[in-house]
Amino acid sequence: MLAVEKWAQGKNPAIAYLAVNHVLSARTHCQALQHIKERRVYDYQFPLPDLASWFAMYLSNTPALAYKRLVSQFPELNDQIDLLGGFRMAEKAFANDPNLTINVSSQDLQEAWGMWQGMCTKTYEEIKEQIAKKEPEMQSTFKDALIRDELKLGFYFLVYFPCIVFYEVTPSNLYRKALAGDLSAIELLLKLDPLLLHDPAIGFQIQTVRLSGKINNYELVLGAVLKSPMISYKSMKKERRSIKSNYGAQIYVLAKAFKNPLEAPQIRDLFDALSEDFDGTYQDDDITSNEGFDKTIKTKAAVWQKKFQKAEKQK
Repeated sequence: MLAVEKWAQGKNPAIAYLAVNHVLSARTHCQALQHIKERRVYDYQFPLPDLASWFAMYLSNTPALAYKRLVSQFPELNDQIDLLGGFRMAEKAFANDPNLTINVSSQDLQEAWGMWQGMCTKTYEEIKEQIAKKEPEMQSTFKDALIRDELKLGFYFLVYFPCIVFYEVTPSNLYRKALAGDLSAIELLLKLDPLLLHDPAIGFQIQTVRLSGKINNYELVLGAVLKSPMISYKSMKKERRSIKSNYGAQIYVLAKAFKNPLEAPQIRDLFDALSEDFDGTYQDDDITSNEGFDKTIKTKAAVWQKKFQKAEKQK
């Protein structure tokens, strides 16, 4: 039995499914920190593209459309996205109203129990396949799709999606700011996509900074090519820990909303369980201080709650 299966025993299967998939997403995003600059997705190595065509993707909606076509080929993936999307809507609602609870009758719970337990079992089987380094049929089909629509899907996975995840803004919005000379936007984009250093329009803005005599700004922008997308941390380990605490806070908020709270140590134990399954370690190597990680989860949960409440009042 997987360590993550042992962790889930005795817990509401809906919350267990949510929590496990959130932590799996956290692991994926941590891997993305390195993979996006190596131009890799699921061990598929994207070749260097035609640069003019690549830069055109910044002001095009075709990468997002290509992703929608890709996902439509996998009904099971669509189902998972819909389920997690519903959880996130509930999470936002709870952040707006900390007193909100989601009432589920015992009859509804009993009817849903089997379905969610099945979803959990499927997730565990997928984890076992990953650990065994087997390539599921869906993943093989996924790679074939990447090859067929290489430019657009490459841009989606290497730029569009990471930009939304790490910066909470679309690359097109950042690119327009960069074209207007916004140094912060240029820096953020170069952290994601070093190829932009060869974009004539972006290069013009960078050289404008150099010729204006602002050497510090010029060196800052050029140095962004060697940095990762996260903003606040210098070491990759701290960045990974920050990503994991973000997801941990999401789990904390949503489990509480569904009246099946998971305490911070339980969430941390889930990270440890998946590390045991995937890496053979008994503790997630990025979580060096258990007490500090638990405190960070609660702090971020409270910050998000205030942020959402403030945004709602401004509407």
